[in-house]
Amino acid sequence: MKAIIMAAGVGKRLQSLNINKPKCLIAVGSTTLIRRSVNSLVSKGISDITVIVGFMAHLIRNELNNDVAYFENPDFHKTNSIKSLWYAKDLLEDNVLLLNGGLYYEHGILDYAINQTNPVVMLADSTRIDNADYRFSFSDDQIDQFGKHLTNQETDGEYIGIVRIDQCFIKTFKETLEEMIAAGKSNIWWEDVLYSFIAEQIPIHYFDVAGTFWSEVDTLQDYNYLQNWITSQGRSMLSKKYQSSSLSIE
Repeated sequence: MKAIIMAAGVGKRLQSLNINKPKCLIAVGSTTLIRRSVNSLVSKGISDITVIVGFMAHLIRNELNNDVAYFENPDFHKTNSIKSLWYAKDLLEDNVLLLNGGLYYEHGILDYAINQTNPVVMLADSTRIDNADYRFSFSDDQIDQFGKHLTNQETDGEYIGIVRIDQCFIKTFKETLEEMIAAGKSNIWWEDVLYSFIAEQIPIHYFDVAGTFWSEVDTLQDYNYLQNWITSQGRSMLSKKYQSSSLSIE
């Protein structure tokens, strides 16, 4: 299995942080989002990792060095992620994990993705509805509606930014990706390739990661949400350490 991390975008919604760098380089504790993601993939036995860069690509290269391979989207300032993936289309073979670069996730989420057996599985979280960004509705184990426009009543979960595509479907996916680019559709998300199949009643499955923490850092609200969770985890660890010390003294 190989992994492709999408990290070419500017991250305009995070400009209020004045970070002046790709959002995947936001520091979380002692590491960055993308370094943590690469380390997590390697820990799961996935060493064939490619990062698609664009905005301030040199900073990402400096962060990851030769630990990953790179493709560059020179048109990042006027195209969207579908064009980034198109530049790396030759990598689309066998089993592939596609991940957005600005993600923080507990390690167990990768296990969920790796162990899927359906042709295409998009990870989602059924506990994130009120403040969901990109929304899904489900029918059985498939996605039947998608988009930011869905109401809370229509929403069954939020897309988390990780997809597994099986080798049995990758050729079809790649062909559709190329057709959409040839048709001039370079300003849409790469996930729109998958959504096009739903309209044709070709199943796109989901897996619910409810109960496992994740955050895609797209906005200041996302950033604060992540930092608050990390702080709470630190307090929890300190509390457990204190309780353990107390027991050993007794």
